[in-house]
Amino acid sequence: MFDVGAGFSETIALPAGKADRKVSISVRAVAADGTAWRSNRVVVTVAAQVPVPALPSAASFGGLSRSVPRLTIDRPRVCVFAHSLNIGGGELYLQELLLRMAADDVADFLVICPRDGVLRAELESAGIEVHLGSEAPSDARRYVDRRAELSALLLAWKCDVVIANTLGEFIGADAAIQIGIPVAWVIHESFQLDVFNTHLWGGHLNKPDQNVVARLRTTLLNTNVNIFVAEATENMFRDMLPQLRTRCIRYGIDLPVIESYEAEHSKSTIREGLGFEESDFILLCMGIVQERKSQFALVHEFAAAVENYPNAKLVIVGNHPSPYGDSVIRAVNDLGISSSVRIVDIDSNTYRWFRAADVLVSASDVESLPRSILEAMTFGVPVLAADVFGVSEVVTDGETGWLFESRNAQDLRSGLMRVLKTTASEMAIMSQTCRQVSAKNFDGQNYADEFSKLISDLSSNAKVIESIKISGRPARLRKSSTLHEMNIALESPA
Repeated sequence: MFDVGAGFSETIALPAGKADRKVSISVRAVAADGTAWRSNRVVVTVAAQVPVPALPSAASFGGLSRSVPRLTIDRPRVCVFAHSLNIGGGELYLQELLLRMAADDVADFLVICPRDGVLRAELESAGIEVHLGSEAPSDARRYVDRRAELSALLLAWKCDVVIANTLGEFIGADAAIQIGIPVAWVIHESFQLDVFNTHLWGGHLNKPDQNVVARLRTTLLNTNVNIFVAEATENMFRDMLPQLRTRCIRYGIDLPVIESYEAEHSKSTIREGLGFEESDFILLCMGIVQERKSQFALVHEFAAAVENYPNAKLVIVGNHPSPYGDSVIRAVNDLGISSSVRIVDIDSNTYRWFRAADVLVSASDVESLPRSILEAMTFGVPVLAADVFGVSEVVTDGETGWLFESRNAQDLRSGLMRVLKTTASEMAIMSQTCRQVSAKNFDGQNYADEFSKLISDLSSNAKVIESIKISGRPARLRKSSTLHEMNIALESPA
């Protein structure tokens, strides 16, 4: 009856060997009554590993070199590579950080981004220059030319430090490393690298040049510090690349702004304006409607739970035209729960939904540390969430919310039932605990201060001072600074 099966999706990496090999794959699923089903096995052939050739030489850009880094006289100059200026978790993370540091006169900032969006105006109004560029090319010849072009831009702007935001912005980090500019790379994605490359380049049918793909791993290993928002994600990358120089800096949000919003907008008024009844119990799912967010599975399990709780309302905010979004809408109609489920397009005014909600639901298969959870808890909204990566670092089961196993529809349903059985007095205690945890841990100024110190450290010494503490140990940072020296290290396989 439905276009999408159970509503879960997964991409797995099958590492190649020295010779073609056979791999057997099957799928195991558990029904609502606990019985297990296993599919027939499918045998696939994994092609042998092909040696990755060296990248071609870049076109001449006048002998790029930063052999003698300039001495910063006043404020350092920081170039930031961003993937988008639209509304999203990674984008809002960067927006919050840059606006705070700009207000504190930490540095002069230049943002280079391939995709324009609504966040650009606020950055520019804060005095932050924005340069719209282009996506990283998948062709090796064009990649090295684009990288050299970015290196030339960094030199012309007299850049001291580069910040790359999100894993896909490796060409910006790579361009900085080529000319000896120190790099801090913020990684939000909790994916294995081979899986991430599949998503980044558009799936297995759209394969980029393998020596471009290899730059991601090499650049990670040569970055001065790779920053993670959750310890679980940091540990996963350290397992993949033990030599990685890492640090966990948890981010925060603007607590006073939310406090002011609550003071000016009563919960009852907001709910009435959104068309809810006073007796409605609102479960909010905030985030882009896409496979890894598992809204399809959430709709199915909510349909089973709502039978005994007619006042329960599920609101999904973040829809946009897509086949997956269409399937979620069809599921709501086919399950006969359209009176209990509201699907809302992407809305920049997220605060009104948090203010109206009783519980936030995050069913995502993959999340490092969702901003929606931090914002919900600041509004005093307990969280029902899949226990993935950094979620359990901020949500405590039974105190600030409820946790369930990811990709487990039965456990998701049990979680929904736990929420709906919670009494009003228990909910009030959890709400107060959420506010206390937020006040103690989610202040956005904290991570802005850490980044300000990091920028100062990276820009103040030509050797990118070896005393920076990363993961509790002195970092073994690169000392070479000329283009020739950097290429010797970077173009050889890591």
